[in-house]
Amino acid sequence: MARKTSKKKNKDAREDVGKNRKKVEKKTSISAHRSFRRSYREDYVRDMETPGIMTHFGMVFRMIFGNYKLFLPLMLIAAIVLISTIEALNETGIVFAVLVFLFLWLTTIFVVRRKMAGGDVGLREAIYNAMTPLASTLVVLLVAAIECIPIIIVIIAYSTAEETNFFAMPFYAFLFLVFAMLLILMSGYLLSSTLIALVAVSAPGIYPLAAFKAATRIMMGRKIKFVLRLIAVTLLFVAVWGVVIVPLVVLIKAPALVILICSEILACFGSVFLAIYLYMYYRWMLDYDTKEVK
Repeated sequence: MARKTSKKKNKDAREDVGKNRKKVEKKTSISAHRSFRRSYREDYVRDMETPGIMTHFGMVFRMIFGNYKLFLPLMLIAAIVLISTIEALNETGIVFAVLVFLFLWLTTIFVVRRKMAGGDVGLREAIYNAMTPLASTLVVLLVAAIECIPIIIVIIAYSTAEETNFFAMPFYAFLFLVFAMLLILMSGYLLSSTLIALVAVSAPGIYPLAAFKAATRIMMGRKIKFVLRLIAVTLLFVAVWGVVIVPLVVLIKAPALVILICSEILACFGSVFLAIYLYMYYRWMLDYDTKEVK
């Protein structure tokens, strides 16, 4: 009798969780645009309270330097692996670089998730447990690679145009600029949700399709704000690389190997920074939607 009562309670609890999840998804979702139908602004614009961009940068830097005992060894491990494969510029080197990026990405998000939840985590625990959603992350990363095809087309077209003196005529150069901007905007629009899916899929038990659905629901009506954040972090990376690499090349005239090593270290730091940057923004969107439901 007691066993039947316990089973009934567990079933009721599962049903309540399912109802609450559907309730949250229903209240946090908004109407999407429909083809050949008028879209009203109030149907798809969503407000969200987040810190400013500079404050966001400061929070990421504080997270990294406040937990340097975790992030510094992590970046050193990744940098050593990348530096050891510097000469392998073939397919093997590319595979190693992707695996190192995934290692940094998943481990960093695991640490930040635990830290933002108020818990504590060690580096060994993070390394061994963070790689659980590797297969799901690879699927999302594959989709991101497909969405980068327009950018690849721009690069190939630019190389061809340079070889054939296509830019000799200003009108043709203007046409190529418009063509390139349209394709880059297309990739940026597609990648905005996929980047958030790349963060969402790192949670335990989340499959790629569920991550894409969650990212689409969270990002709907917020893509412009998110793209502005991406532009800001891109400008920050360009500035940091300019401050570090340009003096090495122009003023010091360092050897190519030194420049490559510095580039690898900056790439590892940038991967950690980007992972924390995107996860914080993802958590703010998620928490804001939860508050609205309550």
